Amino acid sequence: MKKLFTSFLVLSLVFSLFGCGERESPPQPNTSADNKTEAITESSTEAATEAETTESATETDTTEAATETDTAESATDTDPVESTTERVVLDLEDISETKENAFTCTYDGVKHDFILSLPDEVENAPLIVMFHGAGDSPENFRRTSGFDNDALPKGYAVCYVGGTVNGKAGRNSRSWNYGRLEPDNDDVGFIKALVNYLADEYSIDKEHVFCAGFSNGGFMNFRLALEGQDTVLACVSVGGDLCKTLWKVRPEKNDVGMLVVYGENDESIPKNIDGSSKTALDPAIEEVIDYMASSNGLEKKSEDEIGDGSILCKYGVDSDKDMVWSVVVNDGKHGWPTKELDGFSVNELILEFFENWR
Repeated sequence: MKKLFTSFLVLSLVFSLFGCGERESPPQPNTSADNKTEAITESSTEAATEAETTESATETDTTEAATETDTAESATDTDPVESTTERVVLDLEDISETKENAFTCTYDGVKHDFILSLPDEVENAPLIVMFHGAGDSPENFRRTSGFDNDALPKGYAVCYVGGTVNGKAGRNSRSWNYGRLEPDNDDVGFIKALVNYLADEYSIDKEHVFCAGFSNGGFMNFRLALEGQDTVLACVSVGGDLCKTLWKVRPEKNDVGMLVVYGENDESIPKNIDGSSKTALDPAIEEVIDYMASSNGLEKKSEDEIGDGSILCKYGVDSDKDMVWSVVVNDGKHGWPTKELDGFSVNELILEFFENWR
């Protein structure tokens, strides 16, 4: 009995020194969506405990994953992500077709998958590159978003690209290097090389390249908007934000268009409207949108209600079209908006936005 009492005292001392707090759960998707939206939210968030929880981690987060992320971010604060002027873009290698319109390739020794959907008229077709969320795949994102059904009839070529696992950077599911963790894969260089390959192989219009992504893929689109100005005309982020590391080194001027779509109740996005930005690692999404507009020399021109009470803001100048849009999805969570759930289709909105450059 004396030994048991002594052991209990030792354990109590250990717990008091190191703590044994309750772990924070990752944000939950909106389960009231239709089957299409549910497939996107679940496949892109269930496997994203590391990637998506990292994206929404706060300064007071006590989980082991957040502690590892904070350590990695401290390193990147003194070792900023590389700029576009320092990046050397390599060629794609080992390109092979695994099944019809589905391919694998390597870039800088890293394997990637991609699926290519082509319109009836391929030559000089504009290109949209689609980025899945963490833990998802090109094929699943293609199927659940239904984006081909809307984009191909309008003459767009659509390429669904696959991220990778990188244990060295703390990424344990297939996802994108959106700038938070270094060292990591050069995903910006990969996209530039992929665009070059598609333009050469299929005569796709290299001057009209657009990108869009969900969740972790949305985070990646913010990086492309900052570092892909020589390749991409406009980017779309659905359920993503701009990470702190890139925010610190953002360029003063930017000529890439940006559409930002986020849910009013999306817990992974830091916002001023609900105070979540006060404890978030990343800047408030409202500040990021203001930056994307001001760096383009734009001011807010309109604010309208779309769907079931969502708010669409457009930024531009009187003599030009609106190059920056933002949508706050009314009562929305972490998902891909649809007419059935939100009263508007994000697919149709994305294509309407890209028409500014056609």
